[in-house]
Amino acid sequence: MRIRALSFFRRYHIPTFIIVLLLFGLVLMSLRVKQRQGVAFFDALFMELTSPVQKAATFVIKTIHGVFQHYVFLVHLEKENELLRRRIAEFQEENHQMKEMVMANDRLRKLLQFRENMPASTIAAQVIGQDPTSWFKSVTINKGEGDGVQKGMAVISPEGVVGQILKTSPHYATVLLMTDYNSAIDAIIQRTRAKAIVEGKEENRCQLKYLLRTEEVAVGDIVITSGLGGVFPKGLMVGEIRSVDKKSHGVFQYADLVPGVDLTKLEEVLILSAAPPPPPRLEEKEKKVKKISAGSSKKK
Repeated sequence: MRIRALSFFRRYHIPTFIIVLLLFGLVLMSLRVKQRQGVAFFDALFMELTSPVQKAATFVIKTIHGVFQHYVFLVHLEKENELLRRRIAEFQEENHQMKEMVMANDRLRKLLQFRENMPASTIAAQVIGQDPTSWFKSVTINKGEGDGVQKGMAVISPEGVVGQILKTSPHYATVLLMTDYNSAIDAIIQRTRAKAIVEGKEENRCQLKYLLRTEEVAVGDIVITSGLGGVFPKGLMVGEIRSVDKKSHGVFQYADLVPGVDLTKLEEVLILSAAPPPPPRLEEKEKKVKKISAGSSKKK
């Protein structure tokens, strides 16, 4: 009998376990009906067993919910940050453009005022390129033969001499800067009126040549155009002397000077479209003096 019972439970263990659970449930229900006051022992036991599971499940659910909310918040915050970064970049770009406009207006106002004070007619132009080779120190401007620009014309700025037109095309021109080796400008020292020739030199500098040893020259002296040669009008700023070299022998002394115009930062220039009036000759001055003296003698 025992062997049969064991074989029966082995063959039908799942249905038997279900029947036992149903019977256990019926017993619990009957006990709850009989127990009307307070909490039944089995209910208390059931609560003790299930409460930790409920607590853990609640904690897991809250954690997942919090992580999801935090993720959604971070995604939204990242989008807002990206939008703010774009707005800041736009404002910075607008600020840069406004600063550039203010600086350009200042430069153009100075150029216009300088242009109005020039005796000769001028052509305003913008610098659009720089010679990348080492053969010439030159820049390209956006005005050419169609605008009246011709080879040999003087190029200046409110700060002083820039150079001369080297070559032209219908709409563009090349300016040979005063710092080029091929450039030569008649000049005088403003303080002593000593005459010399300004030629280009390396490292964005120039030098005074054919300056007599007997002439007084000092560091800091200002060099201006002499008006000779019919290219540049008299009195334009050429540069400032930085060093003087009196050779131990020879007739001439030499001086290095820095151009008055920062040629590395050129943006706008003026082209003298008409040659400046030549300086009066000595004979004409003498004739004027004689006329004035004759007129005064007649009055007497």
